[in-house]
Amino acid sequence: MRHRGLLKGCLFSLLLALAWTAVAAEKQQGTLIVAIDTLGAQSMDPIQETRSAHAHYQAPMYDAIVGFNFEKGGAGPGVAERWELAKDGLSWIFHIRKGMKWHNGDPVTAHDVKFSLERTMSKESIASRGPGLRRDVKSIDVIDDYTVQVHTNGVQVHFAEGLSRATYQEGQLMPKKYIETVGAEGFRKKPIGSGPWKFVKSVPGDRIEYEAIDYPHYRGTPHFKRMILLLVPEESTRVAMVSTGEAAIASISPEAIRESKAAGLRVVSVPGTMQAIYQMYGLYLPESQKNPLADKRVREALSLAIDRKQIIEHVMYGEAKMPMPFATFDYSVDDDTERWQNWSREAFRYDPKRAKQLLAEAGYPNGFELKFASTALAGTPFMVPIGLAVADFWRRLGVKVKYTNYEYGSFAPMLRGEQKQLVGVVSMYRTAGRPAAAARFYGAFHSKGAHHLLGRGKDCPKLCKTFDELHKAVTVEQDPVKRTEKTNRMIELVSNEWFAVPILEGMGYWAVNPRKVGAFKAIPGRHEFGDLFQRMPRPEQKPW
Repeated sequence: MRHRGLLKGCLFSLLLALAWTAVAAEKQQGTLIVAIDTLGAQSMDPIQETRSAHAHYQAPMYDAIVGFNFEKGGAGPGVAERWELAKDGLSWIFHIRKGMKWHNGDPVTAHDVKFSLERTMSKESIASRGPGLRRDVKSIDVIDDYTVQVHTNGVQVHFAEGLSRATYQEGQLMPKKYIETVGAEGFRKKPIGSGPWKFVKSVPGDRIEYEAIDYPHYRGTPHFKRMILLLVPEESTRVAMVSTGEAAIASISPEAIRESKAAGLRVVSVPGTMQAIYQMYGLYLPESQKNPLADKRVREALSLAIDRKQIIEHVMYGEAKMPMPFATFDYSVDDDTERWQNWSREAFRYDPKRAKQLLAEAGYPNGFELKFASTALAGTPFMVPIGLAVADFWRRLGVKVKYTNYEYGSFAPMLRGEQKQLVGVVSMYRTAGRPAAAARFYGAFHSKGAHHLLGRGKDCPKLCKTFDELHKAVTVEQDPVKRTEKTNRMIELVSNEWFAVPILEGMGYWAVNPRKVGAFKAIPGRHEFGDLFQRMPRPEQKPW
């Protein structure tokens, strides 16, 4: 009798699934066409993409081990429903959702998780954080089909967040059995994932086409039947395509916001995607101590001289917001958000009178000469006009700004090594939106970080050493309350020194034709829409 009841239950579940599939397939209609500025490497193999463009075109078909908090931003449940740090702090245990399947029907299991991480860490991988995973991961064990344990080299309290596309791409899952059967080249020609969209074809330098799955998915089941991502480098062409209905959505910059609104399009702004900042190099060196920038009062004066609200209104057309401290956002973990919101309102105020007073106290009542390097990282052309506005505010303060604009390709090499060409220079830069700030702080301020703004090697003064010790304390602290306390101290230490200063919190911008797609809400901090396409309703449907 027990087996008969089980059989009836299975038949009922099967009939329910078939009924749902028929209804879902009937409701899925039309083609969602999206015009974007980049398709990156346009490789459907996750280990062959090093840029953030993967989140445009790989995210629709691949799931990640850790997902998003769709409301607040940052990390949330993904293929792993939950995860926990082991008591000794030396491993993470991930619990995998049951019932998920690859596009060929094979089940998604913990074996795929282990395989995907190891493939991303392999010598063949050029994934941006492949080297970081090789450094951080000691070994991976499959406990059972739905439980995997990742052993780390030392305590890695933010390891789980790093497996979410809210942070990086290295948590994307690939099908173990399928790749081992068809090989890497076979997989690249005909890739399969477990996400809401199935791959149809890729035309290099032109487009990628998808077909919607017709069964339930934890990220949402698409409302459209098909989707096409079109590569359209020219922004004016993208806006025109959305205006005429040739495309439903297009990525845009702030310069196109007014044009888009005038055309009757809806502009969707994604909060917390980045900060536009300026930063100062080599001031820890003995030969820099006579540079006016070596005086903290001068550095603070430069910030007080900037009217951020004017830049937001006139350069960003109102589509940006006042920043919090370096690499700190509303969705950041391990910090006191309210504290830093209050701090920022005071610290980032426009106060030219106080700025001039600080310059006079530092011995520069008539200003000084400042070398300013303006540049725009990929995807942020608005950094250049922001830099011009900042330079203008500093000139009003009496600072003699020697402004040079660099293409990022020529600026990036100057950041490497000893940065001799940048010593004593101020430059534009940006931070990306990430839930855990520690990684961004490491890159900017740690003596072994890429920018080492506080010191490097033997030239690591007291402030540099203090930061290194505090950063380490943050990244190994397992107690959440104590970790928050230490993170706040790390943010305070850096913020009060004014070596890397936020100008504004930028957003991702999209023009949407409301006659082609219904209203939807973006994920804070994730400019790319690859994780949202399945949630976008058709115009006649209820907003998501």
